[in-house]
Amino acid sequence: MKVITLSILLIFVLFRNSFTLLKGKRDKKKVTTFIYLGRKLIEVFIYFLIPGLLLLGIINVHTSSLFYYLGILLSVFGLLLMIYTRLNRNKDWGFMGDDTGDDLFTGGPYRFTRHPYYVGAIFVGVGLYLQLNYFLVILMLPVIFFIIYVIGKEDNFLEKKFGSRYMEYKNKVGVFPWFY
Repeated sequence: MKVITLSILLIFVLFRNSFTLLKGKRDKKKVTTFIYLGRKLIEVFIYFLIPGLLLLGIINVHTSSLFYYLGILLSVFGLLLMIYTRLNRNKDWGFMGDDTGDDLFTGGPYRFTRHPYYVGAIFVGVGLYLQLNYFLVILMLPVIFFIIYVIGKEDNFLEKKFGSRYMEYKNKVGVFPWFY
């Protein structure tokens, strides 16, 4: 069971870092310290440290087959959504406000959610915890609240940049297709 979970976590880590290797380091000069530190804390504590402790057996695994397989489905779906999003954005993949292009993405995964990369990351995190210890899925709550905060900031940025075009899009497409 741990092999599949470790493989998903490894794919996630490799995927997140592959764009930096392929396209260069992202420019972070306009990102607030709070957002930058929040993203780093998510990476270190939520996606690496705790799953690593679980996988190494330092924390015991307590999960049922139902939660385990549901976790695999959610994690794989999240990874595929993140990959599809990055491929759909082509060159324009920087932080908000840092010399991003002039395209308002509304096709591909953006037909279903305004922020597919964040939604994918939530699915990966929740899926990993369901696979390892369903009780610890509660640790995703601060991550989800942080992502909601960042989404609000990005929505404000996009409203200023694209005006009524973005507002029309925002009224049609939620963060989740059925919510927000």
